[in-house]
Amino acid sequence: MPLYEFQCAACGARDEVFTRAIQEDVPAPPCPKAGGEPGHDMRRVVSSFARHLTMADKLAEAEANFGKEVDAVMGGEPDVGKYARRYEALAKDLPPE
Repeated sequence: MPLYEFQCAACGARDEVFTRAIQEDVPAPPCPKAGGEPGHDMRRVVSSFARHLTMADKLAEAEANFGKEVDAVMGGEPDVGKYARRYEALAKDLPPE
């Protein structure tokens, strides 16, 4: 289901036309800013592309833009050794296998 974009040659106003099937000749909509004035011809233009970022890309971009603020919000790395020592201390009171 394509979405066609049009731009007015006189004032630069843009509008979109949604169709259910791909067509070679899509009728241009009227210019939304024309108000009945002549010379506002809508012409089909090429749409811009969107790039969707992965979570890794978003994080890298945030780190580049905000630096240490991201580290402050995310917190430090977990101390695995602390958890291992706590587990060993708690496991001493367990009965043998």
